[in-house]
Amino acid sequence: MISVLVVDDSKFMARAMETVLAGMDFDVVGLAHDGQEGYQQFEKLRPDVTLLDITMPNMDGLECLQKIREIDADARVVMLSAIKDPDTVQRCLDGGAASFLQKPIKKTSPSDLARLYDTLEGAVVTAN
Repeated sequence: MISVLVVDDSKFMARAMETVLAGMDFDVVGLAHDGQEGYQQFEKLRPDVTLLDITMPNMDGLECLQKIREIDADARVVMLSAIKDPDTVQRCLDGGAASFLQKPIKKTSPSDLARLYDTLEGAVVTAN
């Protein structure tokens, strides 16, 4: 089972992702609500993949991504954000993100759920 750390400043979104991922047979090993907490949780938990929002207090997702990659250059991080700016998406990928998912992910949308599943599984499979 693939272990996932969910990092999102919206507690509602983090809990919703936890529920959706658990229903898809992912093992949600932790939730964090800002980049600093996400970085600390990553260091402690070492999940197979981290699902990371960009816009957060204390430390944004791009800085958190950088710190995670300093701990583990092979860390698999999937950015999840409502930001649509192509330059931001490219900065995430250039910074080492395995992929970028556009919010929202609707739990009632089979295509959104398939996109989420395929992206997380793909991030882990390409690492091996």
